[in-house]
Amino acid sequence: MNARLPLNAPKLNAYELHPHEILDLALQGECGVEYQPLVSASTERVIGHEALARFYTKSGASIAPDTLFERLHVEPLLLYHLECMAKRTQLAHAPEEGLLFLNLDPDSYEQGDREEASSNVFLDLLEESGIKDRVIVEIIENLAVRDVLLSRRMIDALSAWDMKVAMDDLAVSRGLISFGSLADATYLKFDMSWLGEQGHPRREEILRWSLSAAHAMSVMTVLEGVETEQDLAFARKHGFDLVQGFRYRDQFRQWRP
Repeated sequence: MNARLPLNAPKLNAYELHPHEILDLALQGECGVEYQPLVSASTERVIGHEALARFYTKSGASIAPDTLFERLHVEPLLLYHLECMAKRTQLAHAPEEGLLFLNLDPDSYEQGDREEASSNVFLDLLEESGIKDRVIVEIIENLAVRDVLLSRRMIDALSAWDMKVAMDDLAVSRGLISFGSLADATYLKFDMSWLGEQGHPRREEILRWSLSAAHAMSVMTVLEGVETEQDLAFARKHGFDLVQGFRYRDQFRQWRP
């Protein structure tokens, strides 16, 4: 069933849920998805969507997905189960046109390894989806050095399958992204913290340097968190290729079971 959900509805913090509620959620076998458009900074034409998981309690209350995934990092098998459920939903209900950006957690990917060499549940899901050629896998490696190593292994496997990769959440003051991963990325996503650096010459210079390096490597750049005309002007001033954010909320697509 397709549904328009209130975008500003308050979300429950997953840490407020009882462990039994978390287990029920992970085992119920279904979740929602929201597709947020990625838009050309110069023309504002939609070129694709990012698929974002949406989870709900039995009473229908929405759960903040970042807190849920964070909480489940201490339960690798539940995290893996939830990630599989989300990816199946995101692939099954994807828009019929344009690119599809899918987030994939390195820890979940590691749990998805099969006994056969170079085989992984998530790679199989992508292959079976029929839209593999439109998928860009988004990778975050900003938690610990171990995540960088897991990301490196995952990127190598995706490259062997001719999959394109986006490095996510390049931020001003947090994060951990290896230069090797940047070199193999097709897309580089800058988080909304850069929008707060207007008027800080040295930090803007770092941004210009980063964008120049990305473009020299033919890496497409995305600015997240764009909400206003001023944000869009900032993206155009610095030469971002694509933008994403609540400025385009009227074009969000949602599916809920």
